[in-house]
Amino acid sequence: MLDVHPPEHGIHGTRDFFLHLFTITIGLLIALGLEAGVEALHHRHQREEAETLVRGEIQNNLTKIRDGAPEATTELHQMMHVLQTLEARAQSQPGVLDDKEFIFRESPMQDAAWRTANSTGALTLMDYAEVERFSDAYKEQALLQTMEEQALDDYLELLPILANHSKDGVVTPEAAKDAIPTTRRVIAHLSGMLDVGQGTVGAYQDALKK
Repeated sequence: MLDVHPPEHGIHGTRDFFLHLFTITIGLLIALGLEAGVEALHHRHQREEAETLVRGEIQNNLTKIRDGAPEATTELHQMMHVLQTLEARAQSQPGVLDDKEFIFRESPMQDAAWRTANSTGALTLMDYAEVERFSDAYKEQALLQTMEEQALDDYLELLPILANHSKDGVVTPEAAKDAIPTTRRVIAHLSGMLDVGQGTVGAYQDALKK
């Protein structure tokens, strides 16, 4: 808030009036300029801080996906072997399931920095093209998270079927037939995770460009 105080001495004549008016005007312009400068510095700091946090978050997520890619590939191969075993058992052929083939590792991605930048209005201070790249990266990330959740749901549906109808890793033909559709969904979602993961990596790399 700007305060304008009355003159300490009375105004005598037109010259004094305009001199006082000029002095007030200059003072107001200086005050407004300083206020605008302080606000601009604040916005710059806010933008730089938000950009740094978002870029750091994306870089961490990128590293997590790259590090987890071999495990995701292994999980897909394991489930394909599980499907082969179930198809054999469905025909009453020999086949044994290994508990180690049912390991699924989630890799939650972070988005706190992005959500904070959006809620505080910091995104409006950034370059539009940069925000668009960030947005595309987080959209890909959300799709990947959805695929992971679907795969996990399928795992949780599959495990009780096999656990309740198997002995020493040998599942009954009837249970094998029941488990095959769910196993195929797991494979589909794991395959989708790998494909979407590659797209997410590409979107992350684009977002990190300057």
